[in-house]
Amino acid sequence: MYCSVRSDLRHLKQITMKKIVWLTAACLLVNMSPALAWGNKGHKIVAKLAKTYLNKGVADSVQYYLGDTSFEEASVWMDEIRSDHAFDYLKPMHYVNVEKDKTYVTVTDPNIINELDRVLKTLQGRKGISKDEIKKNIMELFHLVGDLHQPLHAGYSGDKGGNAVDVDFLGFQSNLHKVWDTNIIEEQKITVDNCVAYVNTLSAKDKKEIQVINTITWLDDSRVLLANAYAFKNNTIDQNYVVNNTPVIERQLSKAGLRLASALNQVFGTDEKTNPAKQ
Repeated sequence: MYCSVRSDLRHLKQITMKKIVWLTAACLLVNMSPALAWGNKGHKIVAKLAKTYLNKGVADSVQYYLGDTSFEEASVWMDEIRSDHAFDYLKPMHYVNVEKDKTYVTVTDPNIINELDRVLKTLQGRKGISKDEIKKNIMELFHLVGDLHQPLHAGYSGDKGGNAVDVDFLGFQSNLHKVWDTNIIEEQKITVDNCVAYVNTLSAKDKKEIQVINTITWLDDSRVLLANAYAFKNNTIDQNYVVNNTPVIERQLSKAGLRLASALNQVFGTDEKTNPAKQ
């Protein structure tokens, strides 16, 4: 009887130690995970919004190339494959660094501007390209348009786009990049409906201007907002900061959705009369 109890206690101790090790590893993985632009929720908002502004037939064409992958799933693909080393070459494509008070100068290094321009050009001349390659480029387009509208993806190399700026977010530890990626969106419960409401306030002229496809203009729009991102003291993000920047984030998500729709309409508009899904 005594041996049985001792054996049971030893077994319980082993289970407890395994749980502690597992929980510790899980916490380390969470802390090591890089901040991702807009987070899943933000990217999916952009994708949903874009879909509502696609011309007739374009959504069907895009879905044909995506296959079983939804618009929302396509928008987060580039973040989900970060742990796959086969796609390490895509990591520099998520952002571009431009130092404070400087303007972007065209370079040949891999960055979000060069990759977006390449993707748009590739999709525009997609004849002769495999369906799988077209799908990959569409998923990059979905994600990178969203990334470019998060101001800290056009930020400063010195603090890694805010990733190296530790802050207290309403009493919780975070970093500046994550505050814009996820924290404010979650705290304020921003949804696609908020973005639709903003778009509905725009005049036809304003909407048309926003939808012009120019990656440098999109970059400049984001960089203007870096002043908002760094407008805090003592590494503390308070409620006033959150309230002040919520409409800023809603506008950026809305612009990203409208511009993604514009790019897809331009690229796949020629499919409207000859839908590849019906060929």
